[in-house]
Amino acid sequence: MNETAGSFLFRVWPYLAATVAVAGFAIRVLVTSDRLPVVRRVLPRAQRIYLGGWAWRACWALLVGAHLAGLLFPRAILSLTRTPVRLYAIETIGFAVGLAVVAACARSAWLHLRRPGRSGWSLVSDVADSAFMSLLLVAAASGVLAAGLHRWGSAWGPVTVTPYAASLLHGRPAPEFVAHLPLLVRLHLFAAFAALAVFPATRLAAFPLLFAHRALGLAGNAVVAAARPAVAWVRRGPAALLWPDREIRWVAKPRADVARKPLADRPAVVWPRPVHEGGIGTVKHGGKAV
Repeated sequence: MNETAGSFLFRVWPYLAATVAVAGFAIRVLVTSDRLPVVRRVLPRAQRIYLGGWAWRACWALLVGAHLAGLLFPRAILSLTRTPVRLYAIETIGFAVGLAVVAACARSAWLHLRRPGRSGWSLVSDVADSAFMSLLLVAAASGVLAAGLHRWGSAWGPVTVTPYAASLLHGRPAPEFVAHLPLLVRLHLFAAFAALAVFPATRLAAFPLLFAHRALGLAGNAVVAAARPAVAWVRRGPAALLWPDREIRWVAKPRADVARKPLADRPAVVWPRPVHEGGIGTVKHGGKAV
């Protein structure tokens, strides 16, 4: 890999994917603020396609937990892999979980493709789901192949991928940690960031969307409750100085018989001038001076 491509893939692409994901999710939150019933109707299909039964969820949970453990506790993982027995056990369990996740991705893609167009069909959501599933399948398959062809990833991952992830979080990316890794590992990283960028447009994003709307609703109620004393003070203080109601002379409400008359037959109404503009003005209403 040349230096320009490596700089883009490991310096620019992670931040670009994260920016697209955050911006896309924020835009979707704004767009769906008045369409929550439509978002809720997507949940059953998203759960059936992406999550499946408890076995698929357990596999995804184990995979995410293993990746988080390697990123958050690299020293503990390295200490576990010092003995061959533990190393073999971790590699075997990780490979089995990876195969199960690949099967789950293939199942999700099959359920998505064989679904006919019905009510609630959306071209954007279908394209986003297809792209997201393809990227997930590429990421899972490349990870399993890397684990099979380039073994002992639990031993070299904490000293290569973990420092690279830490450098990204600190805003100083260090691509030298992963630029020399095999192609399958680099493909695994690229597909994972690409899936993150596409995620906000998928039907699976309906779950965090509803959570975000509920959180915003609770926060809005809290802000309104906290702002009530300030609003009351503004009405009593500055608002009373800017808009002194006592200086305004309002005309009494017209009688019912006058209100029912056509506009051309009604008598003219002259509004009074306030006191500070030259005394009490005259108001002609119903032919009488007030």
